[in-house]
Amino acid sequence: MDCFLVIPCLHESGRVPVFLEALCEAIGRSGLSVGVQLVDDGSGPEEVERLRKVVAKCRNAYPFLTEVFAMRENRGKGAAIRNGWALAPDDARTLGFVDADGSVSAAETLRVMQVALAEPAPFLVMASRRAEGARVQRSLLRKWVAAGFACLVQKSYGVQVMDTQCGCKFVDASWYRDRSRSFKEDGFGLDLELILEAKASGCSVREIGIAWHEEAGSKVGFSDVWTLGKAVARKRIGRS
Repeated sequence: MDCFLVIPCLHESGRVPVFLEALCEAIGRSGLSVGVQLVDDGSGPEEVERLRKVVAKCRNAYPFLTEVFAMRENRGKGAAIRNGWALAPDDARTLGFVDADGSVSAAETLRVMQVALAEPAPFLVMASRRAEGARVQRSLLRKWVAAGFACLVQKSYGVQVMDTQCGCKFVDASWYRDRSRSFKEDGFGLDLELILEAKASGCSVREIGIAWHEEAGSKVGFSDVWTLGKAVARKRIGRS
């Protein structure tokens, strides 16, 4: 398998259908061998049932889309991704995740995936809203918050990454499996944890500028940003 792609979901049955269908269509046309796994992050049985119906509508045409994996409780985006990656077949060359809201389009997700598949191992390839070539539709306030967070990461960890938090990343599967037990972040800190481990282990890190548009109904609130910012400032992410 070329790539095993996880889509973490928290009450996303209303937003994911359009993106999921477009993503499956793009993958189907690509000729790549890709598994797509939705992971529900403890949204509750009614929401899980709705999500399963969304997936069932696509599976007849796209059998590479697997059954929804439902977590029993809400633990966070990072936990959903790590639980999803644990389901990947042993022959998967690349592991990835993308947000369910479609802010990174199906076409852009596939483009970043193809860049990752061409990278020499080990690698971490990340979509970026600030790298060269990025085209972003985003409120000015959120742009300021993102720029401030990037500056905080650079000052706290010395990591020269322009956009740590964009919700589309791909890692070398062998590299991740060798150190999967070292990853502890259940929430939004997993992005930075992946970057820090990649840098520490000599894994290449590459940012790809993408077209990105802000979607209504974001699950990321300023309280989440504040909590993550405090963890970064105190260097709590990436510690064993």
